[in-house]
Amino acid sequence: MKSQDSVFSTSSNLMRKLLFIFFDLVSFAASIILAFAIKDDSAYLFWVSGSFYTILATFLVIKLSIFFFFKLYDISWRYVSLHDLANISKACLISNGIIFIIIYGFNIHIFYNFPKIVLLIDLVFTFLLSSGFKISKRMYLEVMRQSIGNSDLKRTLIIGAGSSGEQLLRDIHRSHPRKIFPIGFVDDDPSKQNLYYQGIKVLGMTDKLGEIIRKYNIDMVLISVLTADRNFHRKILNIARTSGVKDVKVVSSINDVSNSIQVGMNDIRDIDVCDLIGRQAVSINTKVISGYLKDKKVLISGAAGSIGSEISRQVAFYEPEQIAIVDINESDLADLELQLKRMFPSTEIKMYLCDISNKLKVERMFDQFRPEVVFHAAAYKHVPVMEKFPEEAVRVNIIGTHILSSISTKYGVENFILISTDKAVNPTSIMGASKRIAENIVTGIGKGSASRFVAVRFGNVIGSRGSALPIFIDQLKNGGPLTITHPEMKRYFMTIPEAVALVLQAAATGKNGDVFILDMGEPIKIVDLATELILLNNLIPGKDIKIEYTGIREGEKLFEEVLTAEEGVIKTSHEKIFKSRLVCMHNEESINTMVKEFIDMLNYSSKSDWIAILKYYIPTFNPSSKIDQYDTETGGEILPLQANSKI
Repeated sequence: MKSQDSVFSTSSNLMRKLLFIFFDLVSFAASIILAFAIKDDSAYLFWVSGSFYTILATFLVIKLSIFFFFKLYDISWRYVSLHDLANISKACLISNGIIFIIIYGFNIHIFYNFPKIVLLIDLVFTFLLSSGFKISKRMYLEVMRQSIGNSDLKRTLIIGAGSSGEQLLRDIHRSHPRKIFPIGFVDDDPSKQNLYYQGIKVLGMTDKLGEIIRKYNIDMVLISVLTADRNFHRKILNIARTSGVKDVKVVSSINDVSNSIQVGMNDIRDIDVCDLIGRQAVSINTKVISGYLKDKKVLISGAAGSIGSEISRQVAFYEPEQIAIVDINESDLADLELQLKRMFPSTEIKMYLCDISNKLKVERMFDQFRPEVVFHAAAYKHVPVMEKFPEEAVRVNIIGTHILSSISTKYGVENFILISTDKAVNPTSIMGASKRIAENIVTGIGKGSASRFVAVRFGNVIGSRGSALPIFIDQLKNGGPLTITHPEMKRYFMTIPEAVALVLQAAATGKNGDVFILDMGEPIKIVDLATELILLNNLIPGKDIKIEYTGIREGEKLFEEVLTAEEGVIKTSHEKIFKSRLVCMHNEESINTMVKEFIDMLNYSSKSDWIAILKYYIPTFNPSSKIDQYDTETGGEILPLQANSKI
């Protein structure tokens, strides 16, 4: 049975289609009558008066049939495009061409001495009347309505007059109810100055932003520059603040070089600390990514985590046939399932509550789902916790990865992507060493497999579970202070959506055994993160909210090691994606032997035993003599242990 919304939607579509047909019939009839009237051949009209209704019926039937053929009654009244207008013109030309052949190619007495000029005039009127009605709703919404009732709307300045700004403006005009009154654009491209886009003028460059805000009484600044980085966002926000505008918003979308992503009102959100600290200028090619995801069955382990859930959302955008979300956290997994079904109703979502170290359950899951692409994001990540429970790092990060990758080979998975970490570079922790072995497992198994195995390694993602940002937000809610270990503490940061977008891009172009490394940009001081967060909440650092320094803890580093320090890298076609020169010396046989040793040690080994075997297989593993009490991957505090927590 159809839902109530579905019934209403079907009814609305039928009414729109009937309205289009009715108005086209009126337009077709009016066109031929007007054509004869303009020809002003009263003698001819009188002569054909007895056959006029037959001629009219012929015109109506042929034109209606051709318009149906071009699917002109299935277009959206609200979003009629230039493509639709082009189809209307084609339908007019073809239908009148067919009528021309009938009139002058066959000896039919009712068309005897039919004036050719009437067909030409009829063609013009048919196009004007039919297209005019179909575009009337869009004309009202995007042009006429803009001059009505603007006094209660927010006077908005759009930063960026590029394709995203133009798309956004079009959607603002269409939106109902309206909340934004666009005043103008600001763009740093000299060639765009004083140009008009949909009736909205480019008022100047960003160096004149403060002056423009004051001159036009701007209430809101909207940044629509998809290539903007954190420095650009910080610049615009500071100018807006000093000019009296506190309402600054951004378009939350990744720059797509293939222009497949359309920007709209739903992408507008308040600027946040991620835009000021973690934001990178990231571009992707959605057509390339779509090539290996569209209409495929995709399995995502660790799907309920901060990285895994974003992978799930971005993968769903590419219209896979099915998505299997896998996790051990039942609450977050259920929430993610509901979210994905709401956001992507046309994609089938399957949920599996499964521990990846349980081989029997994993194999049963693969047998049921038969994935073609696997994203492996499930792992234990907290450095201090894994120092206390090394067997858990081995069980999940090593044995779980081996189970998932070997079963992927058995079931003919086309692409397997491991989400790795900067902690795998010259590891100093058990967690980092376990992830380095996970990389070796994936690249080693990939050597003898028809499946394509790649790993993507990156550092901090701002806002992830257990990172500094959620802790700062919680401290801010409680009135402070915000606690930092040292004023010179620095970390590399990137937002989760940007990191995941680059993961998908890297996976699309990788070859079997590749280990990719994401460029995380310049390191940022943790104190800058805290300061920006306080300012965003319209508070004054040091006055309204204090920042306190607690001192560096055991094993903690002021600066993170560069991800590329150990092996060196090779450039790829993407400026923010590099490939490690790492050469895996393992194959499937040696991987199986190594993993068996870890399995045999699970139930009785001490921490020193684990360190010894990890150091044997990872010679660059240099364990710290002191337990690192700080999660250098995320810049955050230790959180309670959760099974199969995610990177």
